[in-house]
Amino acid sequence: MEHESPEEAILAQARKDFDRWSDGDTEGYGQSAADDVTYFHNVPAHPRVDGIQAFREYLAALRGQIPPHKYEMVDPKVQVYGGVGILTLQYHAFSPEGDLFARARGTCVYRKTNGAWQMVHAHWSGLEDGNP
Repeated sequence: MEHESPEEAILAQARKDFDRWSDGDTEGYGQSAADDVTYFHNVPAHPRVDGIQAFREYLAALRGQIPPHKYEMVDPKVQVYGGVGILTLQYHAFSPEGDLFARARGTCVYRKTNGAWQMVHAHWSGLEDGNP
């Protein structure tokens, strides 16, 4: 939308991506990713994912492993520096019955390219019980 601020546009793009993820569409989560995307997850043995092809393969390998769920973006903050935006947040996942089953901290970096905000980097780490 033309009249959205960069912060609103980035949050809207993130919601589209998270809506797909929460529907169990792992590959849909990567639709806003740039060709040069990088990705980290908190699994110690998992290396950084470099590039769109490797990211798509990573997400395809997760197909069927992410249950459909409701989610909440907790305390999202977007910082914009020209054509780059950084989104930091907590992602809380809830079962269809409303039970919290996962929490994570995330940082997603977006770059504006041809009028659209594309994810160029994401880093996720899970939260243990008792941690804010």
